[in-house]
Amino acid sequence: MKKNKFYIITLVLVLSLLSACSTPDNDKEKEKGESVNPENPIVVGSFVDTEGGILGNMVLLALEEKGYTITDKVQFGTPDVHRNALLQDELDIGIDYTGNGQYYSEGFDEEVWGDLEEGYNSIKTYDEENNDLIWLEPAKANNTEMLAVKKDFAKDNDLETLEDFADYVNDGGEVKFITSQLFAEKEMGLLGMEEGYGFKLDSDQLIMLPHGNTAETISALENGTDDVNIALVYGTDGSLPDLDMVVLKDPLSIPPVFEPSVVVRSEVLEEHPQIKDIIEDVFKTLDLEKLQDMNKKVIVDGLSPKDVAKEYLTEEGILD
Repeated sequence: MKKNKFYIITLVLVLSLLSACSTPDNDKEKEKGESVNPENPIVVGSFVDTEGGILGNMVLLALEEKGYTITDKVQFGTPDVHRNALLQDELDIGIDYTGNGQYYSEGFDEEVWGDLEEGYNSIKTYDEENNDLIWLEPAKANNTEMLAVKKDFAKDNDLETLEDFADYVNDGGEVKFITSQLFAEKEMGLLGMEEGYGFKLDSDQLIMLPHGNTAETISALENGTDDVNIALVYGTDGSLPDLDMVVLKDPLSIPPVFEPSVVVRSEVLEEHPQIKDIIEDVFKTLDLEKLQDMNKKVIVDGLSPKDVAKEYLTEEGILD
């Protein structure tokens, strides 16, 4: 009997020592982030394009840094494929743009999507109530349709905003604008800009393309093809900084605001509430110029989206 008691006491001491030894590691892990079952990882996806690859990898790397187990589906597919994957629970986290809310929802006035706060709050409320999807606070980087000119041209003609451009046009300045036909003919495009800022372009001042490929419009502006001196672009196009081009500011937000946001299934956010702050802290560091620069590193310099995302997060002190 004494022998059995000795064994029991010894076993208790050993287990206590093991427990004491493991406690610091466990505490350290808790400080770093929630523990995620490797058999039930969080699935992160994004659009297939360059910017989707950068933003998706930023989310993936930031969550991994905090100890989360992630399944990588970054650059998952086109916007419609990506959206359906979120709705069908194939993705837990995705990247989208506030302006796309106009295509996902119903019952809102068109003007809503031109307002930064109202557009975000509209799709946020709609998706939370109807689809159990939560839109996190977007980055302040409007990747919408904009007008760009060369830096020298902007400097010579005092152009910073579309108000300045309207003055330039009304004073008889020469204009050759390359754009998509769709943008030229819609109210939340050129027609809205003309009405809002008080200018009018004649048909001989326009070169209209049947598509919205900004690679072609930017190339025409760069080379002065057919005397082009202004071009339709997207706000975060990566080739703009490298080509010494500037985007004219649009104080009235005529085209819809397209700020990047992370969309999370509500079930996932309820299970792992800490990921909201982790992701929003990353997106708070972004702006238009930073996204332009990162897109440029992929498109022009040939780096991978993941390497660009890692470099940026390291510089911002988010990754060790």
